[in-house]
Amino acid sequence: MPPTLDHIVLLVPHNVLQALPAWLTDALTVTPGGQHAGGVTENQLVLFQDGVYIEIIAFVGGSGSDEEDHARRKSHRWGGQPDGHIIDWAIGLAGAVTPEDADKEFRQTQKAVGAAGAGLAYKDLVAGGRTTPDGVVLQWATASPAAVSGESDSPHEITGTLPFWCIDRTGRQLRVPYATRPELARHPSAAVGVASVTLHVADAGLLDRLRRVYAVLFGTSETDDEWVLAVPETPASGKLPRLRIAHSETGQKIELALFTTGPAQTVGGYFVEGWRVDIQLVHVDG
Repeated sequence: MPPTLDHIVLLVPHNVLQALPAWLTDALTVTPGGQHAGGVTENQLVLFQDGVYIEIIAFVGGSGSDEEDHARRKSHRWGGQPDGHIIDWAIGLAGAVTPEDADKEFRQTQKAVGAAGAGLAYKDLVAGGRTTPDGVVLQWATASPAAVSGESDSPHEITGTLPFWCIDRTGRQLRVPYATRPELARHPSAAVGVASVTLHVADAGLLDRLRRVYAVLFGTSETDDEWVLAVPETPASGKLPRLRIAHSETGQKIELALFTTGPAQTVGGYFVEGWRVDIQLVHVDG
């Protein structure tokens, strides 16, 4: 079973998470997520009918002194990322698989990625979780990508260029209730799912190594540097999202496009000064 696109991570300041800008909420329905285990972060979600979602996440401040809050953030894998932009994305194993089967599939892929000779690997699964606003405790396990010994890549360079894994221990429908609460996946912009994830990578050498790992994860690319991604729920249009990677001399970033049954448009604005986020909406017949 190939991995499915699970979610896209957008990091914002905590005060912005509590009062998201109108340019976003006028186009997309936002659902409270909850606080993660350990209390370092909390989130809100934008759910889509294809079962993928955007996680809008923030580090929680005010739990201690400024120094303590800084140390808590620094210890997190996203702690060094600047606020205000898309920082990462996740893959998973949707469908009726037991945790044991999911772990077995992950370990097989983990081994294959390590054998690809790209100097990149996946760490072992680590338990995680979140409590929803209505008190439901969610559990999952994640695995982050990393450079193997001998490679000079920093965690910042690897983060977002390869997806991390998110494997549910409790039912995925609890974490992503797009099917049980379909009103949460209806949007003013008529967005229905993810159209593409485009990775702009500054290091040309890393780009070549990524190609080898993506061949393991998603198979042979249909066109140069482009792969079709599976999603948890096949959309009514039958169109699936694309992963694209490209060399960029202006720096690393992740761009997101969504399918909409409404008019094509761009939804965009600022979460923090100096970093504009634009999400393209691509029309598709519903």
